[in-house]
Amino acid sequence: MLSGVPIRAPWELTVKSIENPAIAYKYELYDLSNDWTQYTDVAAENPQRVKEMTDLMFGEFAKYQVLPLDATASPRFVYPRPNFAAGRTVFKYSGEKVRMPNLTQPSLLNTSYTITAEIDVPQGGAEGMIVNEGGRFGGYGLYLLKSKPVFVWNLLDLKRIRWEAPALSPGKHSLVFDFKYDGLGAQTLAYNVLSGVGRGGTGTLSVDGAVVATQKMERTIPLVQLLDDNFTIGDAGGPPLVEGDYQMPFPFTGTINGVTITVAPPVLTEQDKKELEAAARASQD
Repeated sequence: MLSGVPIRAPWELTVKSIENPAIAYKYELYDLSNDWTQYTDVAAENPQRVKEMTDLMFGEFAKYQVLPLDATASPRFVYPRPNFAAGRTVFKYSGEKVRMPNLTQPSLLNTSYTITAEIDVPQGGAEGMIVNEGGRFGGYGLYLLKSKPVFVWNLLDLKRIRWEAPALSPGKHSLVFDFKYDGLGAQTLAYNVLSGVGRGGTGTLSVDGAVVATQKMERTIPLVQLLDDNFTIGDAGGPPLVEGDYQMPFPFTGTINGVTITVAPPVLTEQDKKELEAAARASQD
């Protein structure tokens, strides 16, 4: 069996760029019929066999027009992939209950965004989850607690940031959570630079056009949300964001007439690009 030796450790997110991964890898060779543990590398004793197997491998790469040799880490997060959310900046949900797996929902990481929920509160009040991604170990949610609007960011169970408004009267209401991100965003990863991710920002909760709570977040989740919790409309997608606030499934007891999420990723200026290119070059020295 031919085996490629990793160029970087899994925890090394920023490493020197590999200009030509096709020739950068070292290969080991193992005789699985006698060494199933892959303990003894026999590549040095069998250079012709190594060449035959690498030629076969690269022949398959050429056949299918792929080169699955990638030693990058941080740039890989911004590579374009087929995705329901790719290229979209506005996501509208009609109000029916929605449950979507992770990576199909709008990402609120490293970007400015606005969440708008149009709801009806019945006589006697309402509570329940309006829109949610994540749970106990990370995520966000907009919900009512005894008719009080609450927006929470759970930062990987390390810290929770909370915005809250007075109880709503019966009738129609418009809830808006707006977040202005302070950093350059995930595009810096394309330059093998982490400075744009996980930055802070300012969140504002408004009810019927009036600002009710504004708060600064010093840090945000930098790279990915938890992969085992869902994005939901109308109930909770995971264990409680805040222990003691509610229990699953926490269905919304009013009416959700619609939810709109708009994302506004940062746009790099030409000066930003020059500085990032300089930082990338410096990291290679």
